[in-house]
Amino acid sequence: MTTATRTAVVRGLRQVGFAAWFRTPSQGDWPFHIHAAAISDTDLSPAAQHQVGDYYLGRNGLANRGPDDGPKVTIRSWEEYQRQ
Repeated sequence: MTTATRTAVVRGLRQVGFAAWFRTPSQGDWPFHIHAAAISDTDLSPAAQHQVGDYYLGRNGLANRGPDDGPKVTIRSWEEYQRQ
């Protein structure tokens, strides 16, 4: 995936109600991937709930609580997106 495609996918997920980030091997013991959690999902694990909270706080959702390095969008849930 090109950088532009990765950014577009993460932006699209964020626009429709996901806390989403592009993850790299330099951030942890995993391959390149997009990590996302539905903001209003009532079945999220406690860890995923904390990641969504970090997303609202402008953080990266990782243990280091670094700044969010993804595209900036208006944060909304899927339900809010559908009402637009």
